[in-house]
Amino acid sequence: MFALKFKANIVILKRAGYFIILTAAITFIATIITCIVNPDIKAVMEGIGNSAPSQIKESRGIDKVWSYIVHNGFAVPLQMFILAFVPIQFLYLANIISTSSLLGVFFGVALQASLDKGFELIISSIPHSVLELFAYCLLAAVLFELNQVIRTKMINLVKKDRERDSFIKKILKVTRTYLAFVLPLIILAALLETYAADMILHLLR
Repeated sequence: MFALKFKANIVILKRAGYFIILTAAITFIATIITCIVNPDIKAVMEGIGNSAPSQIKESRGIDKVWSYIVHNGFAVPLQMFILAFVPIQFLYLANIISTSSLLGVFFGVALQASLDKGFELIISSIPHSVLELFAYCLLAAVLFELNQVIRTKMINLVKKDRERDSFIKKILKVTRTYLAFVLPLIILAALLETYAADMILHLLR
């Protein structure tokens, strides 16, 4: 039993690893495209700023940490969970793709404004960004299995008890993974984004 659980966890981690490679590639491509396109820096920064919840923009200190946790730790995972119920494969990756794309645009704009300061900003953003995206990728890795069960049920509605048991087990697996790993990682990322990012930026300058 332990060996089976260990093997299942390894599969989830590998899948999360594939997703994190995808996010890294999207971020890199978005950064390169932004640098090539050379958009209006002020307009892009205003657009990125407007995309952030007003509660996060207006809060400071521990209130800002809580705002990050509410948005990144509750709202975004809930959206991913809901999208996993749609019988379309990888639709639950929409939040991850949009987040990594915006991050790449932000990096590209920062590099355009100033190469040195841009790299400093990127380095200071890496710790919390990696943690946050990895948490989402870990959640996506277990949502993959839940979505797979839902798609199977949609294809063959004749199956009954065994499918229902599998569905409940997948829901419980998603819940356990979220509470044990995803939410703690998001909380740590929120603390790093609020306090450590500025400290790293000051050290680099």
